[in-house]
Amino acid sequence: MTERQLSATDAAVRERITELSVHIPCGKLRGRVKGRWQSCPDEDSPERWEGCDVSRACDLCIVCFRGTAGGVSRWAWLGCEDCRAINAALEQMWGFRPLALGRHSLMNGIGVRGGAPPEVVEQHTAQLAAFARSRGGLRDWYHREYPRLAAEFDPLADIPLRVWQQKWPPGRRASADAISRFLGRELPLRPPK
Repeated sequence: MTERQLSATDAAVRERITELSVHIPCGKLRGRVKGRWQSCPDEDSPERWEGCDVSRACDLCIVCFRGTAGGVSRWAWLGCEDCRAINAALEQMWGFRPLALGRHSLMNGIGVRGGAPPEVVEQHTAQLAAFARSRGGLRDWYHREYPRLAAEFDPLADIPLRVWQQKWPPGRRASADAISRFLGRELPLRPPK
């Protein structure tokens, strides 16, 4: 297998970034992780990992943008452990998950079962459509929340993840705050300090 040629820009980025970092312009993590280069979409030729559904070991949580989530599988979580725990607690209280944090619809308990009665298929199809719409809500949230946090840094920088998390520490309180603001209501939970 021959080594592919990197553009001068991509080669310079890989030389400059020495640890996993938040690329402020796009909000994705890039850098060396688990012995491989993790690209962001702003690179000339983003790296593709053979044998992986997704060429990313981790990313910022899609809710709090403080913790990390993700992975190379289509079955990875997009929300950090703290956001998922609060989401699960809300499901226990409300009877439904307010946020679809699994990359695949089945991870969120959403799917259309073959051979089911027509009314069940109709109900499950409606749930699947709502799941697709919820992704739009999380995209809208990204355009509100991520820029608020990123405004603390140079708009063209790559900020080491550890520096980002020093400024914006992950944790149950940060996740509860983000979910509360996303939902537009106070949560009926008391997260630990």
